[in-house]
Amino acid sequence: MFLQLINRQKLSSIALLIVYLILAIIIVPIIVPIKEEFQFNFDEGIETMRALLYMKGFLPHQEIWSDHPFLFTQFLSVWLTIFGKSILWARLLTISFSALLIWFLFETIRLDLGIFPAFIGSLSLAASSGFIRFSSAVMIGIPALSFTIISIYFLFIYKHHKKNYLLALSGVFFALALQIKFLTVFLIPMNLMLIIISHKKPVEEDLKITRKIINSVSIWLVSFTIIFLSLSFFFHALSYEQLLGTHFGSEVKTAFSTKNGFKFLSQVIINKDFDLFYLAILGVCVVFIKRKWEGLFPVAWLGTATLLLINHQPVWPHHYCLIAIPMAWLAAYGSVPCVNLFKHRQYLLKPKKMKIHNYMLGIISLGLMIFLLINLKPKVARDIPSLQQDYSSQFAVVNRLADKRNSTKWLFTDVPIYGFYADLVVPPEIAVFSTKRIKTKQLTQEQVYELLLKYQPEQILIGRFKGFFYTSSHINSYINQFYVKSDDISVADHYVIKSLK
Repeated sequence: MFLQLINRQKLSSIALLIVYLILAIIIVPIIVPIKEEFQFNFDEGIETMRALLYMKGFLPHQEIWSDHPFLFTQFLSVWLTIFGKSILWARLLTISFSALLIWFLFETIRLDLGIFPAFIGSLSLAASSGFIRFSSAVMIGIPALSFTIISIYFLFIYKHHKKNYLLALSGVFFALALQIKFLTVFLIPMNLMLIIISHKKPVEEDLKITRKIINSVSIWLVSFTIIFLSLSFFFHALSYEQLLGTHFGSEVKTAFSTKNGFKFLSQVIINKDFDLFYLAILGVCVVFIKRKWEGLFPVAWLGTATLLLINHQPVWPHHYCLIAIPMAWLAAYGSVPCVNLFKHRQYLLKPKKMKIHNYMLGIISLGLMIFLLINLKPKVARDIPSLQQDYSSQFAVVNRLADKRNSTKWLFTDVPIYGFYADLVVPPEIAVFSTKRIKTKQLTQEQVYELLLKYQPEQILIGRFKGFFYTSSHINSYINQFYVKSDDISVADHYVIKSLK
């Protein structure tokens, strides 16, 4: 019965998607050293430790402190339960989400522009600054953006087919995206506007069309709200202090006032993604000159995201993906004049028989795409992490921690990736031991001292915030009184409780 409801074309698309995901999981580890790299980003330790604690039964937000929703942690914990607790499998999950992101961006662009522009758009995104690194790291940005693009894809499908279940699916996936990270919450008005303009408005049917619009918007909002609130209650994700205060409180702007969003974005574009930027600018021109109004969505996304990042503190490198996606989408529009030029190739040598602005746009588009393709290899090569660094010291620390695993209940560390490698958990209150949390006073020296007294950890590893620990007389005296330092470890300060020595 189920197979009768799905036509062969849809089954072929699903099968092709599965093959594509399998190939991505096989090919990416050959290109990127995801097994050998010790840590792509400090966030990897946070995400893997949250999953490890969740797998051991600790409650999200109530016991495990977290400044982000918990859905990705749920996915990661299930994934690791099935395939094993290794950093390789954790990174393969993010790679799967990255592959989905590129696939559905391709499909979304293909719906309106065709295969070649869709290829240019997806290729531009894959080669954009930082995308390969963040697509391979155990971080929540790519999974959140992946679900966002899937949600938008269903809206563009709805524009063509007007099936209400597509609206419901879009709302569900957007709720899932926000339950991973509130990264794309600003797209909600744009999604609703896309639904509204999907309905044409003949004068004689104004009332009927208005009812359809209200009904369509309601379906999207209801499906989004039900899923979002259900998951919020399930994960106890209703804490303002953890989920919002850490990101939008007044302390954040004060603590990170020196981080300039405009400076960061301009440096990335000038130094790395200038080719993508130029093609995206041409894409904006094409949207308005050729009146391809569906392209207003990526234009609005790019403009809004840029303004938000310029005024946001702090701006981290992974935030760049938020503008790389609409730029890649607009780069696809930038390739359209070239496609049209070759469709009418009989006019290539006779530009007088072709409208001059179409001819000029086609030549500019061709030149920019050649420029983009020439820069493709060096850009990707710079973005792939090198294996020049020797991680033997880091893995020696892991082995030292693991030596006393059976007699260690708690590891107290500011670099939780070591705990994940050694299969040791940290106190759930410090699963997120981050710069932002310290600078915004969400985690103080007094609280850390109280946690040391509460948990009395068998091992302590200090590697990232040594000044934070050692400038506290209480913490310093406690460690010196009850712990012995391992003198043969250099990359971090390792302490073992005296009763285990």
